[in-house]
Amino acid sequence: MRARCLLCGGEDVRSLFVKGGKTFVRCAACRLEWLEPMPTPEEIERYHEWAYRQGNYVPFAEASDIRRLIAEHRLAVIRPLARAGRWLDVGCATGHFVEAALRAGMDAEGLDVSPGAVAIARRRGPAHLARVEDFEPAAPYDTITAFDVVEHLLDPSAFLERLHRWLAPGGTLVLTLPDVGSIYPRLLMGRWWFYYLPSDHLYYFDRRTISRLLRERGFSILRVMPAYKPLTLAYIVPQLRIFNPLLGRVAGLLACAVPRRLITRPWRYYIGEMMAVGVRADPG
Repeated sequence: MRARCLLCGGEDVRSLFVKGGKTFVRCAACRLEWLEPMPTPEEIERYHEWAYRQGNYVPFAEASDIRRLIAEHRLAVIRPLARAGRWLDVGCATGHFVEAALRAGMDAEGLDVSPGAVAIARRRGPAHLARVEDFEPAAPYDTITAFDVVEHLLDPSAFLERLHRWLAPGGTLVLTLPDVGSIYPRLLMGRWWFYYLPSDHLYYFDRRTISRLLRERGFSILRVMPAYKPLTLAYIVPQLRIFNPLLGRVAGLLACAVPRRLITRPWRYYIGEMMAVGVRADPG
């Protein structure tokens, strides 16, 4: 096992369960959770290539209307909290959030490592093809967003440190990520929680641990709150069949009894995610 916790340096690491050939562990001191052993960068790259071509990300990649609804909802939540000016969406994928921000009058651009995703994103707005480690902005940003990114990283601490350098003093950072302290893993689903994904999600934060990591990387915490997504039953049922087959079968049977107009209508769902909003805090 990893000798020390990434967050607090603790060495008292407890095994929780095994899933997909990986051991999920928790630091006894700060309660950060992660995988052991960690996949290699090559394993992560192969996994994501499979996931987007024929695996669990295919339905999401094809659901352009759902991604647009999610982007518009996130923008509505963020705008009252975020600093206006130059915006960067890290992990912008196909650019739906950049497009929504541009329409709202923001000077927005995206960043992603996928050539295919960036090619599509550039139809919606400016987008850079680069790894975070290799990218240097032309000028500081006022707001940086990173939706559903931190949990996939081998070193989330270094990632946040780099984003801190890209922000102007007083600039805003907005993250979304799974909340391992939510009702789903703690009370309802345990190890069968759909976000317990070996080789995909590497670290599992709750509100306290993500707040601690942000503070240690130079951010003051503005807010950490539940994150909601507008989704349709027509989208949710196939997703559940991939991530939790038993629950997917139950949801499919229930959907058969629901009128068609309700199956295709978006509703706001809480699925165990959180949004963390921080502000670059500089000494003095």
